[in-house]
Parts: sequence; C-alpha cells; structure tokens
Amino acid sequence: MKAIIEFTLPEEEPEHRYALAGTDALILIEELCSEIRSKLRYDTGDFKDFRVEEYNEDGKSEMINATGDNKTLERVWNWIIEQKQIRQIPELV
Repeated sequence: MKAIIEFTLPEEEPEHRYALAGTDALILIEELCSEIRSKLRYDTGDFKDFRVEEYNEDGKSEMINATGDNKTLERVWNWIIEQKQIRQIPELV
C-alpha cells in the first residue's frame, strides 16, 4: 500500500511546508515533554536552571538565573499530553 500526498505549488506552498515539518514538530513536542519530565522527576535538564532577561529600575536589561516552577511545568506537561490525545497525535517509535 502507498499513501501519496499531493500539493499544487506555489498555491499550496504553506501546506507543503507544514507537511514536511510534521516529523520535526513531533520530535520537538517529545523533547519538550522529556525536559519537563526531567525537571519534575529528577530536578535536572534545561528547565532546572536557565537564564532570563529582566529589567532593573533604570530600564537596563540583565540576564539572571531562574529556576523552573514545578507547578507551572506540571500543568504545561499535562496540557500537552491532553492535547496530544485529543488531536490523536501519534507517539514516536
């Protein structure tokens, strides 16, 4: 069996690009969930400590260290998982 997706270019250029980026989007979603899980379960990963830009009273920006908020990260993680189920986004194998 074969499945062929056909696009009329250039009219359907955006749709064509979206289709090509599908796998990359799935990988990104999985990596995001993995990073959140690492922070919540093991206190490691990119969300443990990261730098954010803040502005002082003089209006000057400075980079400061921040720590991911577990409660917020958990809500985001659950929302992503719920949306994956609702939209029937497949798991990567």
